[in-house]
Amino acid sequence: MENATELNRLHRRIHETVKRRDESGERREEWSQACAELHTHYHQLCLPGGWDAGFFDRLLSGDPDSIEVALCFLEVRPYFFRSGYHWKDILQKCKRAPLTGEHAERFSVLLQRYREWKALRILSSKRGAAIRRDLRPLVELFCDLFPVRLSDLNYDGVVTVGDLYKAICGAMKIAPLVDFERAYGVARRPYRPEFSRGGDMTAWARGYHEWRVSVWKPEAVWATLVAAIKDVYHLEESLEIRPEAVLRESAKDKRSSET
Repeated sequence: MENATELNRLHRRIHETVKRRDESGERREEWSQACAELHTHYHQLCLPGGWDAGFFDRLLSGDPDSIEVALCFLEVRPYFFRSGYHWKDILQKCKRAPLTGEHAERFSVLLQRYREWKALRILSSKRGAAIRRDLRPLVELFCDLFPVRLSDLNYDGVVTVGDLYKAICGAMKIAPLVDFERAYGVARRPYRPEFSRGGDMTAWARGYHEWRVSVWKPEAVWATLVAAIKDVYHLEESLEIRPEAVLRESAKDKRSSET
């Protein structure tokens, strides 16, 4: 877990420096060094004992030490940049490896837990998809409002405005507000730059990139979400929206008033 912590620190450093890399040559060098540092240490930290090109060959040949490393990685399931890809690759290789004795038993238990987790995830995704459909007029604005994409899983369990706010913050890796009495954020405008055929695609792409990596504060996320809700459901600007407000009830009330 210490390795995963260090990899996450190095990866965060890249995200921190990329936001200011175009300010000066010094800032760009700082970002470049952060990228180089992650690249240099990645293979040493991503797997116990380090990663090398022959690891999978040893695993498939039945090398006990390689099998032990693989099973430990699958059981702990560390979270860091590209860890999900490694986890799936190692899982597939273990299915083909000649596991015996304790190793075979451990992998059988792990595989059963993975199947159960996957089934629960599918159910969660279906519930989230139903909620997203119910909130479709609001959700359609999110691709222009927030620099993230929320999956169906993100919407599972969303009932209130506060639930949706936390889901957005989670996807953006931002700590959500705790004290909403002091939420003085400013709502951000949707990202809708004009780009005509034959225009400068490089400039457009640069603007889009700057929008995605720009610094967001939790107050701004809340203010932007509240502004979007008022706009979509045609609510009075002076109306106070609290985190505990039920989202879908508001949508249903609006539909009822129009029929």
